[in-house]
Amino acid sequence: MKQSYQKSIIIIIALATVLLHFLSGSGFEYQRDELLYFSLCRHLDFGYATEPPLTAFMALIAKDLFGYSLFAVRFFPAILSGALIYLSTLIAKELNGNFRAQLITSIGVGTSTFLVMIYGAFTPYCFDIFFWTLTIYFLIRFLKTNANSYLLIIGAIDGVAFLNKYSILFLLFSILMVIRFTKNKKVILDKYFYYAVLIFFIIASPNIIWQFSHHLPVINHMIELNKSQLVNVNRISFLIEQLILLLPCTFFILPGIVYFLLKKEFKDFRLLVSISAFVIFMFFILKGKSFYTSGLFPFFIITGALFIEKSVKNLYVFYSIFLVFLILSALLLPLGIPILKPQKMVSYYDNFTKIMGVDLLRKDEDGNYRSLPQINADMLGWNEITEITSKAWEQVENKNNCFIFCTNYGQAGAINIIGGKYGLPEPVSFSESFKYWFPLKFKNEIHEIIYMISSDAMESGNFRDTKYFFNEMIEIGSVENRMAIEYGTKIFLFRNPKSDFNEFWKGQISPYIK
Repeated sequence: MKQSYQKSIIIIIALATVLLHFLSGSGFEYQRDELLYFSLCRHLDFGYATEPPLTAFMALIAKDLFGYSLFAVRFFPAILSGALIYLSTLIAKELNGNFRAQLITSIGVGTSTFLVMIYGAFTPYCFDIFFWTLTIYFLIRFLKTNANSYLLIIGAIDGVAFLNKYSILFLLFSILMVIRFTKNKKVILDKYFYYAVLIFFIIASPNIIWQFSHHLPVINHMIELNKSQLVNVNRISFLIEQLILLLPCTFFILPGIVYFLLKKEFKDFRLLVSISAFVIFMFFILKGKSFYTSGLFPFFIITGALFIEKSVKNLYVFYSIFLVFLILSALLLPLGIPILKPQKMVSYYDNFTKIMGVDLLRKDEDGNYRSLPQINADMLGWNEITEITSKAWEQVENKNNCFIFCTNYGQAGAINIIGGKYGLPEPVSFSESFKYWFPLKFKNEIHEIIYMISSDAMESGNFRDTKYFFNEMIEIGSVENRMAIEYGTKIFLFRNPKSDFNEFWKGQISPYIK
């Protein structure tokens, strides 16, 4: 009876977290990447420019169930947030954690800054973190039972995980490197290990084949990512941000990891810490972004929860600590999820920065500081962009002889997903996977173009060329929301081309045709 009561409490916490994600975000819109992934589901394939196919397939399911609504894009992340909590408590239980450890785990996973942030938007990371945690769960089951069936399950899980995000390879590589130096090293010679590898490749094969048939775009993506974003990564900041992203659990995670390594009752599972350290080391050397290690975060929180449970014997002291942790979690919750309106979120971050004396959460992937973290700033401005584009579309004289051009995938996604209610056509773009779908030649003669461009790209080659190719350029409007990353983005209507547009178009698309 007692165990049933305790299990019910964990389930209530998981459901409350799901509800929190559904109810938050007032005043915010679609997130930039959500617009991309729901655009991808309109062009189903076994791969895309920067991502494997699973996210697009999940977006299709959500769209078919709930349309292109905000509820649709937040449905799977919210559900997975609750599932991750329950899964994490199962891991705590497998590691001999009692109800108190599971209670700390559930609140920690449900409120830690980055995990809350990730499960507030539809991205591959929602699924990625869940798959990493699921892999760790079945790895623990294998270590406890030595049952070969768990190897096959891991192979299947990680095959699906590969179809979601390639980062699962870092976890698998770390497991293989570490397990060779443990008492379980013979598993690599077991036939079931190779069966598991075979299952992995069978499941992952559609995307592997797609990658080779498209000249391995993942390589080009990694090269471009390294040049444009990873070059801005500071290795010291990478380590510091590991702790900041785990707030408020940071305070007990480090002693938890030490405790996990020292106590004999965890000796069979110490390799989990070694695996985690190897993952962090690889991303540290490769200058990965701080959140690339986020698949390990639930495990780190579990070690801290086990430390508190085993160290604090007095029940009153434990629940006093738990109450303080609960209050701190509530106070820090806006760091992870927009439970306040946008302007109040800015004020909250301003005050948090003053108190902490450091502002790392608002630094974007290009190294710039903004009024909101990038994931939140990317949830603003899309309705405004689409409304301005709609006004431009109304001024088009012959809609059969016009198209909408967007310079980044967020803009293109907004026209795709939000533009439907304005009757806007699917846009053309060279950004992200949109570069696979642009026409090589327009069937109708083009007389007008609606052109959307960010303020910092006004002098780019494509825009400059287009501006001089048309005789008339009309500025329709620009994004005025200063909190949005797209602030200053302008929408133009170009008219009266100087010569045949298809000839001009050949020169524009030539860099994108292989």
